[in-house]
Formats: sequence, C-alpha cells, structure tokens
Amino acid sequence: MNILIVEQPVNNRGDESAHRGFVNRLSETYPEATIKILFFEKLPIEVEEMRVKRPNVEYINIPVRHRTFAPHRMIKLFMMLDIPFMLNTLPIIRKIKALYNKADYIICAPGGIDMGGFQNWVHLALLGLAKKMQKKTIYFARSIGPFPTKSFFNRLFKKRSNELLRYFGFISLRDEKSQELAKTLGIHSFVSTIDSAFLYYNPADEPTSFKTEIGDEKYLVLVPNSLAWHHDFKNYTQDDFFNFWVELTNKLLLEYPNLKIAMLPQTVSYGYAASLNDGYKYFCKIRNASALPQRVVVLEEQYGSDIQQNIISKAEFLIGARYHSIIFSINQAIPFISLCYEHKMKGVTDMLGKKDIDLHELFDGNKTTEDRCDKFIKRIISMTHEIAPDHKAQERARTIADIGFKALVEYINKERI
Repeated sequence: MNILIVEQPVNNRGDESAHRGFVNRLSETYPEATIKILFFEKLPIEVEEMRVKRPNVEYINIPVRHRTFAPHRMIKLFMMLDIPFMLNTLPIIRKIKALYNKADYIICAPGGIDMGGFQNWVHLALLGLAKKMQKKTIYFARSIGPFPTKSFFNRLFKKRSNELLRYFGFISLRDEKSQELAKTLGIHSFVSTIDSAFLYYNPADEPTSFKTEIGDEKYLVLVPNSLAWHHDFKNYTQDDFFNFWVELTNKLLLEYPNLKIAMLPQTVSYGYAASLNDGYKYFCKIRNASALPQRVVVLEEQYGSDIQQNIISKAEFLIGARYHSIIFSINQAIPFISLCYEHKMKGVTDMLGKKDIDLHELFDGNKTTEDRCDKFIKRIISMTHEIAPDHKAQERARTIADIGFKALVEYINKERI
C-alpha cells in the first residue's frame, strides 16, 4: 500500500508535533506500507525538522529553480481566476501528478485552517488535483473556516472548499467550532477528533543551556503571540501586542516572585515564519523590556516539540496565546490559561470543558494599552490561582485522538478489501 501525505504545514512546533504524532502512529499501524510526505518550495531544514525516522517513511521535497517565478504564485493566480485547468502548464504540477498516480491514498496532513481563515488557494489546488484524478483522499484532523462571503474571491473559495469537503472519502475535524461549521455547510459525514499531537509523544530532555538558566527554581510558562500578522487583528500594530506582553510579564513577575518565566517559541526564523516578527527574537525582546529580565528564560528556537512538552511537564502552569502551547499543556496535564485568537483554540477548550480568555475581547474598541492590560491582566492572574492539573482532560483528549485515528484505520481497511 502506498500512502502519500500532502499539505503538511512547517515552521511551527505545533505542526511538527501533529505531524510526528500522526506519522508515527500511521507507520506503526501499517509497517508494510510505503508512506511518503510531499513538500515543494521548502528549505531542507524545514523538511528535516519534521522528519520521522522510520524505515517505511520517506520525505520528498521538490525544489524550485526560480524563486522569482515561484510555482505557488502561479497556482494561486490560476485558482483565483477560476482556471484550474491551467495548472497542467506548470512542470511542478506534472511532477506532483506522477506521485499522485502511484498513491493508493492521498492524505491531507493534520494541521491548520488553510481551508478557511487563511484562504490558502494552493491548498485547494493540490486537493482539487486529487479530486480531478479521482484519487481516494483523506482530510485528517484539520480545522476549517470561517468562510467569509464579502468578495467574489471569498465566495469562490467557499464554493471550491465545499466541493472538496463533499468529495473526500474520509474527513476528521479537530475542534467543535469546525464541526459545527461543517454541519451548517451540509457536511455531516465527518469524524469528531482532536489534535493529532495526542496520538504519540516521545519525551526528550531539555537542553543544558535551559537547565542552567532555570537552575533549581520553579517556573511558569508564557507563550506570547505577536498577532498583528493575523487577519483578525490587522487593525492593531506590533506595538499594541508587544506592550501588552511586556506588561503581562511584569505583572506575573510581581505576582509570582518565587517563579521564573520560561518562554517557548512556537515559530522559527526561516521560511515563511521569518516574516511574522514572532518567535525567539520577539520573545527575547519582550524579556529584555521586562522589569526583571534575569527572571525570564527564552528557549532557543532549534529545540522541537518533544523538548517543549518536557519543559511544560515540569512547569507550575502555562499561559498560552498559541494553539499548540495549550495542546502541549493538556497532553502533560499541566494547568493552563488559553488566550484564544482563533476558533480552533476555542473549539478544543469547549470540547474538554475548559475555560479560556478571548483575545478578540481584549483588542476590541478604542481602549488604551493601559486599559487593556489592567482589565485583562487582572483577569488572567485571578484565573491562575484557580486552575489545577487535570488528568481527566488529558485522558479524554488522548482517547478522542485514538478514536479518531481508529476510525481512519477502519476506513482504510474497508477500502482495501
């Protein structure tokens, strides 16, 4: 059996953990299968950081000869002009089709909301190609939506997404908000699941540099998010968010004088993520602007999701404005406060019966930075005294992930008969 995994997001520790969880379980379940993961236009380091080292797993990265005329730009143009037949004029599409032809199953990798908020036309193109070729296609542990309809391109994107959702042989959606949206679209034949990071976890020890900086002291974990890059927060500046994180850091240091603060970057400084002004350098800037920078430790960006989960497992609690920082906390049964910026975060906390704080509410209206900080930081700190370890949520999340994966296996096995 030949399985081809496509559309794997990179440059994000959360996507890395989801990839590792899924591919490890898939490889263990089908040791006789050949599992290929397809990338194009990626740097070698972007692919290497995702790599699962198993004998039946292979990584393919189709290089790009000319960055000026990058294929993804042409793919996006053809899709937005609604002329997908022109995709066949691109050499890279012909290479992708050759790989599709050899696959018994094409699986869209678990990950973000490309079919929705970010309106990723390349995502639709590659999945539409599988539909055109009538390949058995699986949409696994994804989030979808929202689907705005203000513009022609919004409406076209929604239409093509709906067509694909109705074509897929197997769909699993990883949060309640996506599941509710699917029903409003008339899509009812999906499996309810949760993030595939819960499928597999390989503990890895934290680096010596981090151990040295933390010492023997206890710590909390804070995972900021610059968020000015996000479509929901385009009316706010980098300074709006930066000032908020600095003030939150200061208030936490004041409230918890016996705890250090560990910051864990979720993005990296290469590939597309280099343009986000987020991650390690951003966190260091927050630390250096804080009142007590010597009490703040920033993990270097090269350390992956398994190491981050190990660090979180030893923390007193976590405050996270990144989706997978919350996933990691649940997976380690560590108390957390989710600062939601996207419905995928709200969907997971709702699923597990956990509370959260909506950052849309924080950055709503004409409040000054000081007003926002005063109101929300008091609320956040108040919640930190109420949260407690929750092994039931951890168990439930792992159970939901396991049920979702077994449903996939049942589908594949049934189709193989």
